[in-house]
Amino acid sequence: MTAGTPFSRTAVLLLITCAAALLAASVLLHAYDDTPEAHGAKSNPGSWSGSAVGCAGFYEVLRTFKRPVARGTGNVLAMVGARGTLIVAEPDLRRMDEAEGAKLLAAPRLLLVLPKWRGEPDPKRPAWLESIEPRPLDDARRTLALVSGEGDVYRTDRPKAWKHNDIGLSPALPEVTQLLRSRILRPVVGDADGMLVGELDLEGNRVWIISDPDVLSNQGIGRGDNAAFMIALMDALRAWKNTDLGAPLVFDETVHGFQSPQGSPLKLLFQFPFVVVTALACAAGLLLVLAGTERFGAPLRPKPAIDFGKAGLLANGARLLDYAGHQAVVLRRYARMTVRSTAQALHAPAGLDEPALAAWLDRVGKARGAQRSCAAILAHIAAVESDTPDAPARLFACARDIHTWKGELLHGSATDRRHR
Repeated sequence: MTAGTPFSRTAVLLLITCAAALLAASVLLHAYDDTPEAHGAKSNPGSWSGSAVGCAGFYEVLRTFKRPVARGTGNVLAMVGARGTLIVAEPDLRRMDEAEGAKLLAAPRLLLVLPKWRGEPDPKRPAWLESIEPRPLDDARRTLALVSGEGDVYRTDRPKAWKHNDIGLSPALPEVTQLLRSRILRPVVGDADGMLVGELDLEGNRVWIISDPDVLSNQGIGRGDNAAFMIALMDALRAWKNTDLGAPLVFDETVHGFQSPQGSPLKLLFQFPFVVVTALACAAGLLLVLAGTERFGAPLRPKPAIDFGKAGLLANGARLLDYAGHQAVVLRRYARMTVRSTAQALHAPAGLDEPALAAWLDRVGKARGAQRSCAAILAHIAAVESDTPDAPARLFACARDIHTWKGELLHGSATDRRHR
């Protein structure tokens, strides 16, 4: 240790090196960040959204089954090319105009999904939705008009059967299904009175329109044969006048507000010849810091020899209980306290003894999807003896089980707390 500093020279150099590395990493991450951003990105209907109305699940299904899928945030038509397929899922009408609609129709194969739901982001959990509600039918009609120029969209009870189904699989639809009518669209799935999927051949390009997004959204892709239906539908569309199995399926994310970020000016600092100036500035800063290390702060006060306080008292008490071998007794008391507090929180009937209360809690837990049984855990705890070699491990396992059981009963199991 040098005079006037509480750290050795090696420790000071290590701290300065770590700080410089963190600073350099933060600058590099900002300079080379190519991730597009959009307001409400996690709660919109796009392929990046894991919310109920998003279609990230559909994107992952295509990727899992080895379909050449990609996301477009810039020149989307260039990504599609002459053999690819463009997917436009529930476009934001505020970002669509006649020019944008005409650009979409330039794609050789287009899958257009009409909008149906509107979600309100959860302020505490941005990737979730606080609520969803049906969008006005006029939004779907205006979206349909972008490509067909006419037609109607309506909502009705789930159809029992389809007169035409070129896909061959029947999707699982919601009770209230959104369908479309059009004089110029050919029904791919449906009939002239109501189509789930309609086809339009326009100047040598093919457009398929899905009226109800619930067949491919996150809240619907896992129902019935929806995943298989959508894969078969995409294969049928991209096979039209195309034998190239590597032709991409491109999700257009510009219609949801995603744009590729502009090049950061910080990149210039790491490109020749500016990188030479950057290196000299870093070296000068390092020399300046090293020159001032002799006066690095004031000496720290030594800690008291004995640590008085609640933490020490609790640690000593725990050591005494462990030394006396009362772990099993403490565990049983902890289990009974946990059961009583859980029962009180769930307003259990008064006057129940411990077996009856455990049985009542297990009935409630079964209704709530709990994976653990209160009675089984209590029986396991009662069977643990403190004088066996494996007692500590079994005791800790029992304590963990009773704590996890309480969390499942009061807050739901881990599988129930997925993205909604």
